[in-house]
Amino acid sequence: MSHIDRKEGVVTIRPGVDIVASACPNLKKEFIELTSGDNKKLVIDLSGTEMIDSSGLGLLISARNSLTEAGGDEVEIINASADIRQLFMVMRLDNHFTLTE
Repeated sequence: MSHIDRKEGVVTIRPGVDIVASACPNLKKEFIELTSGDNKKLVIDLSGTEMIDSSGLGLLISARNSLTEAGGDEVEIINASADIRQLFMVMRLDNHFTLTE
Protein backbone atom coordinates (compact mmCIF):
# COMPACT_ATOMS: atom_id res chain seq x y z
CA MET A 1 0.00 0.00 0.00
CA SER A 2 1.24 3.44 -0.91
CA HIS A 3 1.86 6.29 1.49
CA ILE A 4 -0.70 9.02 0.77
CA ASP A 5 -0.72 12.58 2.13
CA ARG A 6 -3.49 15.09 1.48
CA LYS A 7 -3.11 18.82 2.04
CA GLU A 8 -5.22 21.69 0.64
CA GLY A 9 -6.15 20.17 -2.72
CA VAL A 10 -2.73 18.59 -3.24
CA VAL A 11 -2.40 14.87 -2.77
CA THR A 12 1.00 13.18 -2.64
CA ILE A 13 1.37 9.46 -3.25
CA ARG A 14 4.56 7.49 -2.69
CA PRO A 15 4.09 3.98 -4.07
CA GLY A 16 7.45 2.79 -2.69
CA VAL A 17 7.49 -0.06 -5.22
CA ASP A 18 8.39 -0.49 -8.86
CA ILE A 19 5.50 0.58 -11.07
CA VAL A 20 5.31 -2.53 -13.22
CA ALA A 21 2.53 -4.77 -14.53
CA SER A 22 2.32 -6.87 -11.37
CA ALA A 23 1.83 -3.79 -9.16
CA CYS A 24 -0.56 -1.92 -11.47
CA PRO A 25 -3.89 -3.45 -10.33
CA ASN A 26 -3.40 -2.27 -6.73
CA LEU A 27 -1.93 1.07 -7.75
CA LYS A 28 -4.75 1.65 -10.23
CA LYS A 29 -7.32 1.45 -7.41
CA GLU A 30 -5.37 4.05 -5.43
CA PHE A 31 -4.97 6.38 -8.40
CA ILE A 32 -8.68 6.16 -9.26
CA GLU A 33 -9.55 7.25 -5.73
CA LEU A 34 -7.03 10.09 -5.78
CA THR A 35 -8.04 11.51 -9.15
CA SER A 36 -11.83 11.35 -8.69
CA GLY A 37 -12.13 13.80 -5.80
CA ASP A 38 -11.58 17.52 -5.39
CA ASN A 39 -7.82 17.24 -5.70
CA LYS A 40 -6.29 19.90 -7.92
CA LYS A 41 -2.75 18.56 -8.01
CA LEU A 42 -1.29 15.07 -7.79
CA VAL A 43 2.33 14.65 -6.70
CA ILE A 44 3.87 11.24 -7.34
CA ASP A 45 6.93 10.66 -5.17
CA LEU A 46 9.09 8.03 -6.84
CA SER A 47 11.56 7.59 -3.99
CA GLY A 48 11.69 3.83 -3.55
CA THR A 49 10.73 3.23 -7.19
CA GLU A 50 13.57 1.91 -9.31
CA MET A 51 11.68 0.81 -12.41
CA ILE A 52 8.62 1.70 -14.47
CA ASP A 53 7.53 -0.54 -17.36
CA SER A 54 5.05 0.15 -20.16
CA SER A 55 2.10 -0.83 -17.97
CA GLY A 56 3.31 1.59 -15.31
CA LEU A 57 3.66 4.39 -17.84
CA GLY A 58 0.13 3.67 -19.01
CA LEU A 59 -1.10 3.88 -15.43
CA LEU A 60 0.58 7.24 -14.87
CA ILE A 61 -0.81 8.63 -18.13
CA SER A 62 -4.28 7.38 -17.19
CA ALA A 63 -4.00 9.05 -13.77
CA ARG A 64 -2.98 12.32 -15.41
CA ASN A 65 -5.88 12.15 -17.86
CA SER A 66 -8.37 11.33 -15.08
CA LEU A 67 -7.15 14.24 -12.96
CA THR A 68 -7.42 16.62 -15.92
CA GLU A 69 -10.94 15.41 -16.75
CA ALA A 70 -11.95 15.97 -13.09
CA GLY A 71 -10.76 19.58 -13.30
CA GLY A 72 -7.31 19.09 -11.78
CA ASP A 73 -4.32 21.13 -12.82
CA GLU A 74 -1.12 19.16 -12.73
CA VAL A 75 0.67 15.90 -12.05
CA GLU A 76 4.16 16.41 -10.66
CA ILE A 77 6.76 13.64 -10.50
CA ILE A 78 9.33 14.07 -7.71
CA ASN A 79 12.37 12.10 -6.55
CA ALA A 80 12.67 10.13 -9.79
CA SER A 81 15.96 8.36 -10.43
CA ALA A 82 18.13 9.49 -13.33
CA ASP A 83 17.03 6.43 -15.33
CA ILE A 84 13.34 7.16 -14.80
CA ARG A 85 13.84 10.84 -15.66
CA GLN A 86 15.59 9.76 -18.86
CA LEU A 87 12.70 7.40 -19.68
CA PHE A 88 10.22 10.28 -19.29
CA MET A 89 12.32 12.46 -21.59
CA VAL A 90 12.81 9.78 -24.25
CA MET A 91 9.07 9.05 -24.25
CA ARG A 92 8.41 12.84 -24.29
CA LEU A 93 6.32 12.50 -21.16
CA ASP A 94 8.17 15.44 -19.66
CA ASN A 95 5.78 17.51 -21.82
CA HIS A 96 2.81 16.15 -19.85
CA PHE A 97 4.22 15.77 -16.35
CA THR A 98 6.20 18.24 -14.26
CA LEU A 99 9.50 16.56 -13.32
CA THR A 100 11.07 17.91 -10.16
CA GLU A 101 14.22 16.64 -8.52
